[in-house]
Amino acid sequence: MPFKLPLYLLVFIISSFSFAQDSDPNPATDVSKTKENTTLKKIDSLGLAAFMEGRYSDSFKTHAELLDKAKQADNDYFIQKANSRLGYDFLEQHDTISAEKSITKAMEYAIKIKDDRSLGECYMVLSFIYFIKGDAVKIRKAFDYMDKTVALNIKMKDTINLTNTYYNYLNNAIKVNYLDKGEAIVTKINEVLPKMAVSRDSLFYLDYIPLAATFYNLKKDYKQATKYIIPYLDDPNFKKERFTINMANLYKEYSYALEGLKDYKEALYYTRLYDSLKTFNFNKQKTREASVITAEFKVNEYKENALKSEFESQLKTEKIKNKSNMNYGLIIGTIVSLFFLTHFYLTSKRRKKLVQEVNIKNQEYLKAKEEAEQLSKSKSAFFSTVSHELRTPLYGVIGLSTILLEDESLDKHKEDLNVLKFSADYLLALINDVLEISKIDSNKIEKAKKTFNIRNYITAICASFEYMLIQNKNEIKINISDNTPILIHGDSIHLSRILMNLIGNACKFTEDGIISIDLITTPSKDGILAIKFKISDTGIGVPKNKQKTIFEEFTQANSANYNYQGTGLGLPIVSKLLKFLDSEIHLESDLGKGALF
Repeated sequence: MPFKLPLYLLVFIISSFSFAQDSDPNPATDVSKTKENTTLKKIDSLGLAAFMEGRYSDSFKTHAELLDKAKQADNDYFIQKANSRLGYDFLEQHDTISAEKSITKAMEYAIKIKDDRSLGECYMVLSFIYFIKGDAVKIRKAFDYMDKTVALNIKMKDTINLTNTYYNYLNNAIKVNYLDKGEAIVTKINEVLPKMAVSRDSLFYLDYIPLAATFYNLKKDYKQATKYIIPYLDDPNFKKERFTINMANLYKEYSYALEGLKDYKEALYYTRLYDSLKTFNFNKQKTREASVITAEFKVNEYKENALKSEFESQLKTEKIKNKSNMNYGLIIGTIVSLFFLTHFYLTSKRRKKLVQEVNIKNQEYLKAKEEAEQLSKSKSAFFSTVSHELRTPLYGVIGLSTILLEDESLDKHKEDLNVLKFSADYLLALINDVLEISKIDSNKIEKAKKTFNIRNYITAICASFEYMLIQNKNEIKINISDNTPILIHGDSIHLSRILMNLIGNACKFTEDGIISIDLITTPSKDGILAIKFKISDTGIGVPKNKQKTIFEEFTQANSANYNYQGTGLGLPIVSKLLKFLDSEIHLESDLGKGALF
């Protein structure tokens, strides 16, 4: 929320900082220097007096003269003072851009001459400029400068300026509606005031009391607001002509507080008092604005002269630089040429060495690649051989255990035989899955396309899960779109492997639910049909954090409420086969709401 910086706040800043530093921190060392400083001090005093009296045209002219003479005398102290004063003049004309430039220069010189008091003044005015600009970034920057001012005053143990800084901090926090910051500042002011000998007729009290009341009115703490105001309603200091603005603010905030407390009669009385003072202050403001308008012409004239002077100064400096640059140019050119020649030679030498190293690394890489490929082939051959060798005896174990289970004379060993058969079946499934993964990874599988009846094909696959459906009390539904042809040409063997895995998982992880198999056919390019298979269930679902990892080998999405011991290779095989068949798989699932592949 942008706002205008009122005159009494500018005067407040100047009076709180400037009158505390009447002496030059860099004292003169000879008679001529003493006379020079005396002249600069006189000009500074005249300019400050003009500003305080509202003669802004004279103020600007005097401060511009002070800056010129301070530069001629190479006096950093008065250069800092002049830039600071001009910042106030620009700010009074609402030229925040020029004000920021002048105050920033003043800040640089304050740092240079190690004048903490002037530096604190610069921080304070910069904070006001950023509050005026009003956006969120500028407001944060403004509060940063306020915090710097507070830190400097604490460092200097200057309780008077610290209190004044807190006042300005509170005023700005109210204007930008940062009431949390305001609460902390009111507390700090109330802590500092008892330690200071500040009289009730001081400018600080005349400004602070209405402001504190404003803060509590905004917080709707009307009782607290009245506690601040009532002791000062009949204070003769508030009724002095030069403090009519303060008195008007006091009446206004008291009427707000009374209205908040529902004392409408008293609120109306003080509103009328405020209106009467408001008219008086309005006339004073008109007179002040007329002075401001007159000063604007002087400001514009100064800006033009300043730009002209700066351009002429830059031109002289440029001519001197050009003469020196002619000589330096030849020296630098020679040095640069030698440097580049040396650099070129060293770079060429280094490049040859790097090329040799790259060639060696490439050879090492190719050798390592060949070794890795050979190792992969050996691993695949090993898995294939071992798997085949293990399957033969396992078939015997499974067949023999099946026969023994049918022998009624061995009923007392039936539980043990079931465990034996289950273990053999599980081990055979694991070996088959490992063998399948090994074949896929070593690219030993081939597409075997043929023509087949898709409806009979799906029905046959689902029939193989009849026992599992009965065991888990599930129902299976098949939905094939009407535009799907009866006969299709494709890789039925690998498709069967994919569907068996997906339907098998749906049956395993669903109890007393529905498993749906949907085939949706859409035309694609070159007259080839694309069939989308959807296998969905109403089972336990897959957690969001496991939906990617379940396609990794030997990984399962375990549930706290469901335990199935599988190999963890089914879905990785599905994913690899689909990639081999130039297809892809997607998963949609929520825990406890089933899954859709």
